[in-house]
Amino acid sequence: MPSEPWTFYLLPYPMYNSVEGLSINLTGGWLKSPPPGPIPTGLTIEPAVSLATSGSHTVSLTYDNSGRIPGWRLLAIVGDERLTRAPYFGLGNGTVVNDSLETANGGDTHYYRYELRRTTGIVAIQRRIAGPLRAHLAAQWRRYHVATLGGAPTALGDGVARGLTSDTGAFTGVEARGALILDTRDEEASASHGILLQAMVARALKGPGDLDYTRWGVDAREYISLAYDSTIVLTLRQSVETAHGALPFAVQYERLTTWHPEDGFGGAATLRQNLPGRWLGANDALGSVDLRYKWWDSGVGYTPLRLWLVVHADAGRVWNEGERFRWSGLHSGYGGGAIAQLGRASFLGLEIGYSPDAHFQFNTTVTLGY
Repeated sequence: MPSEPWTFYLLPYPMYNSVEGLSINLTGGWLKSPPPGPIPTGLTIEPAVSLATSGSHTVSLTYDNSGRIPGWRLLAIVGDERLTRAPYFGLGNGTVVNDSLETANGGDTHYYRYELRRTTGIVAIQRRIAGPLRAHLAAQWRRYHVATLGGAPTALGDGVARGLTSDTGAFTGVEARGALILDTRDEEASASHGILLQAMVARALKGPGDLDYTRWGVDAREYISLAYDSTIVLTLRQSVETAHGALPFAVQYERLTTWHPEDGFGGAATLRQNLPGRWLGANDALGSVDLRYKWWDSGVGYTPLRLWLVVHADAGRVWNEGERFRWSGLHSGYGGGAIAQLGRASFLGLEIGYSPDAHFQFNTTVTLGY
């Protein structure tokens, strides 16, 4: 029986958030479809580029084999990012945005921004142990270069001058990661029922890298169908990340994940309707609830075409090393939108919402959420 041929695809799409502004993204490459079941990705070799109006740009190459080798998943990513307007609002849960500092000297000074360059290499492997239980091993190498913006004062420059942080310059981080994953979802990218439980640990390796710390993470997600035809779905998420050791704020900016990397506490992947990367701390906790309505559902075979209507509410906070978690000081965000699902793993949508910190926010999203 002949093997399935490769399919070539090319997808340009716009993205917008209040930190980077408008960006044009181009992704494409070669794919082989996943088998029937919950896995959204069969095999892809995907180069991608992004260019934002802020001047930021990224380039990456991803190999993702999630569904073509029974019982195994393989991931490799190489990339380079230059974020000319990376967010920095200070460290800790109590930081305050002062709008007057953004417009000092009669113009937009980008007071809460800095420049971050990251060169990345990631490899990950997962193996099914039994039923829905999988083991995960991964390694991440990243070369960082952190610099304050020239010209007018910035929050990072002020923090360095006051001795609040010294995490600028160039350094290398090497992490070894492990996790156990229990996954009973009927569809991994747009589940109608089931659970996802993840227990994660990451250790920075001193020697091959410059950093020395340990991170732990627990993430639980529950999906409950409220209609017999699964058109209405309630989703819940609870997550906690803690750390021991000295994490530069550029590493605090990164989420602990078991597959593709994510950034920021605040933004589309965590505390929605807050500014991307709004809160920085070595530890964080998050709770979310989403209500999804599958307003339109079509497609051919195992390739769905859907339009989801979503409302959500999030709450969470960060805390620094040496502090304890407190229920006081929680930050929140509320919103909703419409998200098109184009196949088993591709999403593009618009959301609008409100948070007490950032007030009304509008953004695009390429994920259904949690």
